[in-house]
Amino acid sequence: MAWCTPQVEFTKEIFFPGENVTGRAWVSTKKDMSARNVEISFFGKSVTAWRTDGDRKNRPVEDKSFKKGEETYVVLKHVVWTPDDGNNTFPSGDYEWNFSFELPNECPPSFEGKFGFIRYYVSVHIDVPNWIDKKVERAITVSPIIDLNSIPGANEPLVRQIERVSEKCACIPFLGSNGNIVYTIKSPTLGYVAGDLIRVTGSIENRSSKPLSEIEAIFKRIVVYRKDMTNSLIKSHRNMSNTPDTYNSRKESYVIEEITEICEIEPGATKNFRFSFIVPPVVSTIRSSTFINVEYLVTIAADRQFCDSSEIPTLNIIVGNVPILSEGNTSLPPHIFVKSDSAQCWSHLLKPKFRYQIPYYGSDEPTKTDSEDSS
Repeated sequence: MAWCTPQVEFTKEIFFPGENVTGRAWVSTKKDMSARNVEISFFGKSVTAWRTDGDRKNRPVEDKSFKKGEETYVVLKHVVWTPDDGNNTFPSGDYEWNFSFELPNECPPSFEGKFGFIRYYVSVHIDVPNWIDKKVERAITVSPIIDLNSIPGANEPLVRQIERVSEKCACIPFLGSNGNIVYTIKSPTLGYVAGDLIRVTGSIENRSSKPLSEIEAIFKRIVVYRKDMTNSLIKSHRNMSNTPDTYNSRKESYVIEEITEICEIEPGATKNFRFSFIVPPVVSTIRSSTFINVEYLVTIAADRQFCDSSEIPTLNIIVGNVPILSEGNTSLPPHIFVKSDSAQCWSHLLKPKFRYQIPYYGSDEPTKTDSEDSS
């Protein structure tokens, strides 16, 4: 029994909380087929999924299996066709159905990652008796307002001072240390949007007995995907806010940009530094989702050893999608929506391939590639 694949088309690609998601779905058949019903549904949910063993444990799960956590924001279903006879006859011809689904007023932004997603999509499901059901899904971008002007401290300077021990060999701690290194790291604001320039300044005071030869600055995104432990008999020994454990969570670390400065910081000397990073089209910081957290970090380290697992001096910044406005100004600066990461997890029913979009405030449209460096 050969069904034509149903098609879905939206009136636009980007929607905002509280709006109606509108569009149409259609299917054509050249001969009579069999079907119990046709259902068009709208889902908004976050899902985490990964394998725990085997060679594919670090690859995305494309089919709908290995689910670890799920949080639902909206589910709306409409049966748009039922048979007129008792034989489940779906007569040949062209069928088209318009749909309209209301988004909640509060919902997190669309996001696609390796081990999970926050996705809003329409599903067309044809219930075929005694055969494989015909299904297709098509996703949209939902872009809630994440206004830096309403986040306490987003417009305030960010300063951190960290004192670290310089080990002689991080792999063999009992060999002792060379002394301490004091980092002072500054950012003019806590909050940024895609297209902004992050300026990080500060100093490194070498109180150790060993010269330092390079400074490494990294701007990266950390995504933590978590398992639903609500009904688990074996509870995680870690708090949700702590470093994830490998069985009940996955951590994806993507280096957005890395800069290395060759220098010479003698013992007793202080070196000032200045680094700049452009925020690419990336999803805003996510802290409200139960199973997915997204954070952005800038790290500064001098002569970091490969085997050093100690905490790196870090600034934790906030990424929003409405920039900080000058006093008295209520107008948004010019911006465009730019495609970001493509769907990886549970993506086999998505037609066509989906990439969510991000408001970008830069002067030039960036070139964006999917996040591939993960750990």
